[in-house]
Amino acid sequence: RPRGGAGARSGTASGADPTCGSTPTGSTVITVSESSSWLSPRLLLVSMTLALLAAVGTYVVLDGGDDEPTAASDGSISLTPSEGPVADDPVFKTYEGEEVAMSTLAGRPLLVNFFASTCVPCVTEMPAFEEVYQEVGEEVAFLGLAVADRTDDARDLVERTGVTYPTALDQQGEVIDALGGTMLPTTVLLDADGETITSHSGALDADELRQLLDEHLQLAS
Repeated sequence: RPRGGAGARSGTASGADPTCGSTPTGSTVITVSESSSWLSPRLLLVSMTLALLAAVGTYVVLDGGDDEPTAASDGSISLTPSEGPVADDPVFKTYEGEEVAMSTLAGRPLLVNFFASTCVPCVTEMPAFEEVYQEVGEEVAFLGLAVADRTDDARDLVERTGVTYPTALDQQGEVIDALGGTMLPTTVLLDADGETITSHSGALDADELRQLLDEHLQLAS
């Protein structure tokens, strides 16, 4: 198809080359017949854009849509932080769609674990988090946030892993962006004022989680 302008004519003269201009060796030749001469430049631009998108490599979309973050060989998932300013008071959503600001959780230390149903080490570590939660949950609040995940998939994972601490959705990646996370799983410990104490990228087992809490809060034993 012509890119517009020269060569985009409705038909050809007798004996004329029906392609758009000269065609070097190895070039793709697309003929233009009378029946296709109505194609508008806008339609051609759309076709070219779709072809370009098809050639783009793997990328990460934190929007809860059909695209999924990029998984590494160990099952962890690398995230691409969204462009633009980070929210001062990031918001997540409950499974019912209610928005909750992180500032409303201030008052006691908070352990935030970011996960996804497609993240193998996330699935592996969740029972360990539940184990430690049963030990220190009266002193430290726990929150699991599913990043770029579908509601049903996140709920199903929580049920399968036996997690009883609160979980919700960070489908746009707003909270993990604000807390500086770049992969899944990521665990962030906040103080009672909502300030970050420490952050850990990668899976944790129960002993490692107890050690993290003991080091920074002197709570786990």
